[in-house]
Amino acid sequence: MKRPLLLLALLFLMKTGYSQQAPYTLPIPQNWGTETIKFPITFAPKIALKGTEELRFTPGWSDSKSEEYWAYVFMWFVDGKPSLDSDTLTSYLTQYFNGLYISNLKDKTTTPPSNFTKAEVKKVGTLPDDQETYEGTISTLDFLTGQPINFFARVHIRNFDKIKHTAVLFEISPQAYGQASWGSLDAIVGGLRVAE
Repeated sequence: MKRPLLLLALLFLMKTGYSQQAPYTLPIPQNWGTETIKFPITFAPKIALKGTEELRFTPGWSDSKSEEYWAYVFMWFVDGKPSLDSDTLTSYLTQYFNGLYISNLKDKTTTPPSNFTKAEVKKVGTLPDDQETYEGTISTLDFLTGQPINFFARVHIRNFDKIKHTAVLFEISPQAYGQASWGSLDAIVGGLRVAE
């Protein structure tokens, strides 16, 4: 009798531990790629947040002929309620895309031009479920081709005070707002669920 009770206790503890590690669900549509990274992000270590980054890549993310090329969502699910504004988000995006390009260089002896990423985001009308919403642009280098690329970006800030966490959701695409890929990205953001 003790063995089944011990097994049940262990299963309960494992389930409890798992739910404490990931108190959220972010949709993963069929054929989408995923990745999970812990902070600090190795290629952008100066982004001073603690938590997890979740990424969702459209099926055509790496296909330069696809309308989904480079269309993806990434979410920073971080501890507390960090101070985030246009300047901070612009700085974080600049560091992020600089580091992303450099970390993916196949020829590590290649030196990229200095200050090759230019990001700018501004606060816009708040969308449903957000505490704040930002939109902007990012000009950087595409590590898949080595060529310049321009992105449109939308950033959603959502605070979850009961569990002392914040979700920062980034929608990224070279396609202008309103193009087909944005519907897929919006569905990912809209599907975030957090257990409070």
